[in-house]
Amino acid sequence: MDMLKRPLADYLAHRFGPQCVLAESIRFPRGSSRETWFIAYRVTPEADLTRVVFRSDFPSGSTIPSSLEQEYFIYERLGHTKVPVAHVLWWEADPAWAARPFYVREHIEGSWDIPHYHDPDPAYDALRIETSKEHVRNLALIHQVDWQALGLERRLPAPPSVADAGRFFIEQVETQFRNLHGEPIPLFDLGAHWLKARAPAAPRLSLCKGTNGMGEEVFRDGKIVAMSDWEEASIGDPAADFAFAQELVSEIERDGKQIWGLAQCLDYYFEVSGIRVTPESVGFYRMVQSLKMVMYSESAAVGVHSTPEAHIRQAWTGTEVAYVGKRILAAVMGLSAPLPPSRFADLNKTMG
Repeated sequence: MDMLKRPLADYLAHRFGPQCVLAESIRFPRGSSRETWFIAYRVTPEADLTRVVFRSDFPSGSTIPSSLEQEYFIYERLGHTKVPVAHVLWWEADPAWAARPFYVREHIEGSWDIPHYHDPDPAYDALRIETSKEHVRNLALIHQVDWQALGLERRLPAPPSVADAGRFFIEQVETQFRNLHGEPIPLFDLGAHWLKARAPAAPRLSLCKGTNGMGEEVFRDGKIVAMSDWEEASIGDPAADFAFAQELVSEIERDGKQIWGLAQCLDYYFEVSGIRVTPESVGFYRMVQSLKMVMYSESAAVGVHSTPEAHIRQAWTGTEVAYVGKRILAAVMGLSAPLPPSRFADLNKTMG
């Protein structure tokens, strides 16, 4: 664990006493934004096993240009709400131990994978629909959080009004891109200008999770027990979370009839939240995602260029994701033909 200057067993003994026993240390293989480790220990040899998660930036920084401390702050604040999240346990930045800051949160038993969810057999349609509804119910919880009472605006800039939500979101992406001080990308500037001219108003200003859905949340017995990975959180239009959802808004058609899809999903969301999100707004934020892909890939490329110890996934993000993001952004503006669906399937498979 290169986030530590000394062995993990020594660090745990420092935290919990000399009898603390390290039982397990596993690096999570998925994800390209930050480094995640699953750790298990016993405070004494006879004590019950305690499982926790260590989270830090890569040596070259995070692919996502938001701070680790902001992520920790959001977890801590949401621990006071009904949103299912892992509770944070401590922040570590003591230079005697930490090569770079990290935080520790509780480990929630479950899995990001849902058996048979991708099995095309109609026998699993009910599973797909109920899983999607479970996801929607939890998005509704997030979007109804009183973010002002929680003080989230201390870390997350908020649009001045619902009318400005879409434009403000893109301006935040532009600011993140400029702060990278990387290569100029004229297509990014053109895309931002083009999208701002088409930005819709929001139905309300909500806490939004950012990337969510398959691979981001922890499921157990068909229920979400933890909403994870808050590094892309923002205050803005709830439609953005439906645009950035991964695979949990399934389009299901049987015998020529649409039995589930975005329209049904948004109707169910309105039923449980009272917030009306339109398919057009979701479509807009899906276009914005291509702009974010270009920005994130440039962030990864800057990290690779500046640090020999950069993670291999950052090198991939700075090249493959950069190429795909630019192709999609050009297609969004009508400057090139859309990428074939298989290209997205290849990308998703690689990201997993």
